[in-house]
Amino acid sequence: MNKGFFLLTAAAASALLPLSSAQAREAFTAVLSANGESRTYSYDSIEDAIDSVSGTSLRSLLPSYRDNAPASASFNLRGLAATIEYPTAGSTIVLRVPSAGIERTFTGATRDEAQDAVTDYFKGAGGADVTKVLQAAVRETAIDPVAGNPDSLMSLMGEADFAQGTDALGAATGSGAPNLLGFSVEGGRGTASGGYDQDRVSGKLSYRFNFEESNAAVLVDLPVNWVRSGESDSLSGSFGLGVRLPVIDRWSITPAVRAGVAGSIDLGAAAVVYSGSVTSDFRWDWNGWHFGLGNMAGLYRATGVSVGDYDIDYDLTNVILRNGISISRDLTEGPAPLRVTAAFTDSRYLGDDLYVETFDEIAVSFSKGTDNGRFSFDWVELGAAYGFGDDYQRIMGKLKIRF
Repeated sequence: MNKGFFLLTAAAASALLPLSSAQAREAFTAVLSANGESRTYSYDSIEDAIDSVSGTSLRSLLPSYRDNAPASASFNLRGLAATIEYPTAGSTIVLRVPSAGIERTFTGATRDEAQDAVTDYFKGAGGADVTKVLQAAVRETAIDPVAGNPDSLMSLMGEADFAQGTDALGAATGSGAPNLLGFSVEGGRGTASGGYDQDRVSGKLSYRFNFEESNAAVLVDLPVNWVRSGESDSLSGSFGLGVRLPVIDRWSITPAVRAGVAGSIDLGAAAVVYSGSVTSDFRWDWNGWHFGLGNMAGLYRATGVSVGDYDIDYDLTNVILRNGISISRDLTEGPAPLRVTAAFTDSRYLGDDLYVETFDEIAVSFSKGTDNGRFSFDWVELGAAYGFGDDYQRIMGKLKIRF
């Protein structure tokens, strides 16, 4: 691989990584009111937001507040409206989350104890109620780490399944070809209505185990993702296992299974997601152009998880359909030409209601192989993509290496 080309590729990829999200809207806001005074505060964690209605916090945040006087808080919980109210002079709290159809009352010897009960409720003590809140979040908000938006775990697992069955690493041909190791890094920003931004950086390792005397192969990959919305962080990752089965020389089918986990203490969310999918990859050439047609259908299930103080269950089941077409052309001649590729991918989400149920992406990339031997890079690709759908837009940059 030409050293200058690789350095240029790496520099360009770095430039495409997300910018600072300092101006992004915080995930949680609270408008505190008592004795005719109101003040607004922003928070990067749900626990800090709910703690604002404890008696101790109200005394410091609202100068006019008096112990045991009626008080209220109007919350925006990462896009969900909620209210917490002390309707009388006592320590009883009333919680309302209209989009989830929830109204609950909490009591304690003091207002601090009542507020602690609300915190425990959101950590899982609320049982089925918490599931309703989480399902409302993926239905009505754009920054849930588990599902509902293109940068959530469920969506990224769908992307990984589609890529496993259609990208150049999985589609390398030739009986008895050497096993192939791949690495990719991508970064970008998603923007949704309401002023919410999501910055994401992802890295993925992938490997192809080839069968002797056959073009069939076992494909494994391990993508890991970091996402930030405002100052709230979440992590997710998955492990995928697929088997590429050639039907004819230019057509293959890849059934795959995948398991992933996502969690965010800041956002009060965690889940395990399982999936099974089938991807078709058909390729053909015409008059110097190279075409690819990919189609995928997968079933994705988000289940409960218990981590630390949290014990929550999303209880979501969705089908993801991804269909894409790519067109490539070599810009130079020789055994390792420079190639440009344009691609369009359409994603549809069926099943439980999600904030983003249709998402399209347009991508352009440049790739180059090398014929310098197995101890250097075999292939490198640099690309950018723009995605849009259901009040969500995203710009991504990606660097992929195979060796």
